[in-house]
Amino acid sequence: MPIATVSGQSTDSTPSRPADRPSDLPDSLPDSAKWMASLSSDALNVYRDGQTLWLQPTAESIEARSVNLPRLCAPIRSLSWHGDAERELNFVPEPDHWRFSWKTPVDSGAMIQVVFDGDPLLPGETSPAEPDGDGSVMLFAHQAATFGEKLRFEPQWYKNTVGYWTVAKDYATWDLKLDQPGRYCVAVLQGCGQGQGGSDAVITLRDEATIVAELPFQTIDTGHFQNFRWNHLGDLTVIEPGTYQLRIDATRIAKGALFDVRAIHLVKQAK
Repeated sequence: MPIATVSGQSTDSTPSRPADRPSDLPDSLPDSAKWMASLSSDALNVYRDGQTLWLQPTAESIEARSVNLPRLCAPIRSLSWHGDAERELNFVPEPDHWRFSWKTPVDSGAMIQVVFDGDPLLPGETSPAEPDGDGSVMLFAHQAATFGEKLRFEPQWYKNTVGYWTVAKDYATWDLKLDQPGRYCVAVLQGCGQGQGGSDAVITLRDEATIVAELPFQTIDTGHFQNFRWNHLGDLTVIEPGTYQLRIDATRIAKGALFDVRAIHLVKQAK
């Protein structure tokens, strides 16, 4: 099964890649930092050292006071101006890119420092989730591919969720491997605002275009979209081991939004 890509939306908002790398590494970066051609653009130079990215807007972006970065598959631990953590910096995750903006002028050479809780990979660089030794699989929000009008991965440390699930036609998928046939108990770590619970949704497990298992469920009210609680949904039965795609669709949104999803756990059950 091919690895899913993020969002069915256009990526016109993401600038084109630069033709050449910068001639020099900025003095304030560690010597181990590397320029990332896959993340850089005519509007932005991106450097990486481990799980930290430094974003250096070009003169045009500094004048526009905003810059876009492609959506990445890792939650964010912190973000701020490099060397000036108190300076204003706004961050908005869109379905297929992340937008950084600021209202007050910044100097030429200013950089944004983004620290991740994991490797900041592009969607095409990720692999299907692997089972643990007991055959169970944990799927995280940052591993999801989102499709549709509003749905997106929100990487901020206080969210770290698949959210903005306000359009019933939007859906999310996760690629995973299951190395043992049998019955799996499924739970979703979800948040849902007060009075917003009771929507209907369905999880399907797919082998290519074929649905091999299906599990309808209802969302629960957790009091806030950032209050995450485990919602135990029931069981899925898998006949053959292999690589699958798990998909969540809304069938009825009761109020304003379906829910937010931080993780999905498939626990292998004894025979």
